[in-house]
Amino acid sequence: MPRFIMPRLIRFLLARFADGVALGLAVGLAILWTDLGQLARLISTSGHDASLTALFFAQMALLFGTFGMAVAVMNLSEADG
Repeated sequence: MPRFIMPRLIRFLLARFADGVALGLAVGLAILWTDLGQLARLISTSGHDASLTALFFAQMALLFGTFGMAVAVMNLSEADG
């Protein structure tokens, strides 16, 4: 069975997206841990703790992952690609 070999640019973008997701999750954890803007208190007093926390982390991961990919693409030169 032939193996699918992913193109180099797609691997590059996925790696930068994964870096951004990891950074976004870390920043989200820091925001909730320090209770910045009383966000953790707002989430804990609502009736939907788990779903709001999951949505918060998903948004942070998507935001930072997209930023990571965008910065990586903007920093590419013609010699790199």
